[in-house]
Amino acid sequence: MRCNKILRLILCVLLAISILAPVSVYAYSPKRKVVRVGWYESTFCFRDRYGRRCGLDYEYQQKLSAYTGWTYEYVEDSWSNLLEKLKKGEIDLLSDVSYTKERTASMSFPDLPMGSESYYIYIDAGNKEITPDDWKSFNGKRIGVNKGSVQEEYLKTWAQKHNIALTVLPLTVEEAESMAMLARGEIDGYTSTNTFGAKEKVIPVCKVGASDFFYAVNKNRPDLLDDLNRALSGIQDEDPFYNQRMFEEHLFLTKTNAFLTPAQEKWLAEHGKIRVGYRDKYLPFSAKEAATDKLTGALKDYLAHSVNSLKHSNISFEAVPFATTEAAMLAMKTGRIDCLFPVNLSAHDANVADVVLTNPVMRTEMQAIMRATDTRDISPKSTLTIAVNSGNANIETFIKDHYPLCNLAYYSTLKECCEALVSGKADCFLVSNYRINAMQEVMEKYKLYSVPTGESMPLAFAINKDARELYFIMNKTTVLAKRGDMDSALASYAHVNQKVSFTQFLKNNWIAVIAVIVAAAALTIFLLLQKLKTERKMMEQQRQIEEGLRRELQQKEKLQTAIRKVNTDPLTGVKSKHAYLEATKRMDQRIADGSVAEFGVVVCDLNDLKAINDHLGHESGDKAIREACRAICGCFAHSPVYRIGGDEFTVILEGADYTNRDALLESLENQMAENAQQGKTAIAFGCSLFNPLQDKTIKDVFDRADDIMYHRKAMMKNL
Repeated sequence: MRCNKILRLILCVLLAISILAPVSVYAYSPKRKVVRVGWYESTFCFRDRYGRRCGLDYEYQQKLSAYTGWTYEYVEDSWSNLLEKLKKGEIDLLSDVSYTKERTASMSFPDLPMGSESYYIYIDAGNKEITPDDWKSFNGKRIGVNKGSVQEEYLKTWAQKHNIALTVLPLTVEEAESMAMLARGEIDGYTSTNTFGAKEKVIPVCKVGASDFFYAVNKNRPDLLDDLNRALSGIQDEDPFYNQRMFEEHLFLTKTNAFLTPAQEKWLAEHGKIRVGYRDKYLPFSAKEAATDKLTGALKDYLAHSVNSLKHSNISFEAVPFATTEAAMLAMKTGRIDCLFPVNLSAHDANVADVVLTNPVMRTEMQAIMRATDTRDISPKSTLTIAVNSGNANIETFIKDHYPLCNLAYYSTLKECCEALVSGKADCFLVSNYRINAMQEVMEKYKLYSVPTGESMPLAFAINKDARELYFIMNKTTVLAKRGDMDSALASYAHVNQKVSFTQFLKNNWIAVIAVIVAAAALTIFLLLQKLKTERKMMEQQRQIEEGLRRELQQKEKLQTAIRKVNTDPLTGVKSKHAYLEATKRMDQRIADGSVAEFGVVVCDLNDLKAINDHLGHESGDKAIREACRAICGCFAHSPVYRIGGDEFTVILEGADYTNRDALLESLENQMAENAQQGKTAIAFGCSLFNPLQDKTIKDVFDRADDIMYHRKAMMKNL
């Protein structure tokens, strides 16, 4: 009896091992390196409407992860601050860093760049004062640039070369705040890359330089630099034009060799057949043939082409059907299959799912299925309600990427999507143009018609992130595949569907064919006439709308020009007395509601202006005023400067200038002492700090600063 119990226990243990052993093999995941990467909201890296991370930098990171197995920990700040954190070792990786010899002392650079970029001065689209055909229009202007960036040195060199007297303002804020400063008129221009402003209302007016840009690496992480060099080299070997293509796609297939690396050959020999999961009943892409239970569709042709295209390799595939993409994804996670087709995911969604996507295997143009009575089209600005089969991640991703303003309504079946259109709960649903033929009967039943969207959906293989050798192998097959061959395969399988469906239709409905032809001809003529009439009406409405918008834009531009003019001092280019009065109103309100804790006021006055005007003329006086203004702006680079009188200027100190006021004031005083010794223009100034216990308005602070200034002015005259 006891022996029987022991025997049963042994059998249970063996059974458990046999069941769990495969799971443990596939569940194994090597430890990944965690890389602290800088994230700065810009055209390089940003979040879309759905909160998904996007941009060239983000997609490049995911590409690197496929080669290195890195996992990213994002540190968010402005680019300038992140550069300082990289120097201090607080982050490990930062993109868009230009190489300089000085930077190599505090950071490491890989052998290959991310790409090449040019640097431009950008101005607000409504700025009429700065013109590209007259560089002298930059004189006296304040041009912002990321502090510590290569652009800063290019800007200074360019200004010096062309003898332009502009004020360079090093900024440490994020790109969005730089844009806001430009819109508010706090800076007259902003120097950035040729990718800046792709989504903003700014225009480039002058190129100041160009250079390659790199991923920069923490000096204390040579292991990451080695990984990065190997990954960048692998990317370039796989696709020599990857950088250029990424740059073109995001900021404004080449062939590869047909040989596997030794590591890939070894992996293939040890692994054996590559198990490809595919979505069943999804012609012309993939399906299980009823008569043989074998794979059919364009995927079949693609796998056959892959076997023949890779040289000296024993690659083979095993196709496994699944009813849904979700079921296949789960099977891949548990190790039942190695990869999955067809998949269309954004870089963000792929990262969340812990998978990587190969280059597109094939593409399909998408059609919008609408009611026959609906004449609307679909565009990136559309706000339609689109019906989607629940769990169809491919279509969902396509909609989010191309029609971000549309609403998604989920339904369990295609029939429910059609019924939602008929009832008006949805405006359309999307299908591949290769699947339109198979839907003709459904479309006729529900009186629907198809509208080309003009957009195509890429379809790729999804692979677990840890299966890096498999990723390289499958990606090589996608690069070797001929686009024309895949298009032909898709068309041929779509044609098979059409022929079978049409023959069956004729067999069952031959009596109605003649009536349908006559009715279709009449309906076509009627619809064409209606469409022409509607199009003429829509064109006239569009013309009226555009004319109204043009007039409204002109009025806004005139208003903005008037506001800018009244808020800008014409002689010096700094803020005017009117702008100062508006600023004091806002500051008084902040004082009243207790939202300001600290600020300071500096009052500056030019000495002996009357004597200059009397003896040398008003032109010399104006020159002295401008020189004094440049000295004040150069000292207080992060605070607004106002000209409130003939020779009187006021500065409101906040932020970095308030914190560093003692050093700034001492620097200004030393400069004025030196000017006095050399007989140059001198400025008397006074500074007072806000005291919440005694100051009720900004005027209280101003008056104290003004008294100090006049006292100092008297002392300077006595000297």
